[in-house]
Amino acid sequence: MTRLPLLELDDIPEEYHHLFSDDYLGDRHIFRAWAHNPEVLEATLEYLNTLYDQLGDRRKELVILTVAKARGARYEWHQHVDIARGKGVTIEEMQAIGGGDLSTFDDAEFVLLQYARAVESGTVTDQIHTALTRHYSPAEIVALGLLVDFYVGLCNYIAAVDLPFEGGEFVGWVPDEEAISELFE
Repeated sequence: MTRLPLLELDDIPEEYHHLFSDDYLGDRHIFRAWAHNPEVLEATLEYLNTLYDQLGDRRKELVILTVAKARGARYEWHQHVDIARGKGVTIEEMQAIGGGDLSTFDDAEFVLLQYARAVESGTVTDQIHTALTRHYSPAEIVALGLLVDFYVGLCNYIAAVDLPFEGGEFVGWVPDEEAISELFE
């Protein structure tokens, strides 16, 4: 049971209802919990959208899945498995991240995910950073680091609030096509 009630649309000030349209946030539990402070929710979404725009949808989702796996953050992994499918991440790539084998990714994505792991754990080395600069601009590196830091904090927050999954049982760290299809149909 979540430690914060999940607000219904009627419980949220009307000026923030636009955030909960199907085209925007929809009905995800994290946002219904954040809605206890709609000003922070709206400002956070603006910040995140700025970071997302810097990295692009696919890379953003790869990074989020990598952080969720590294943190053991089941809610965030579960939620982004479905989101990532719509952003060009294959089930095989999710399985690779969930299984800890990033070798299937091309050089640019491999170093991106290695860097995300290193930022998450506080172990960035000169070697990892230099490899990243071969594929990404300084602006992208800033956005990447801040995105990883945001999701580390979000994973901790979700654990503190104890949010339940949307869509039933945990999809698993190495999800298969059938589990994903059943979960999100």
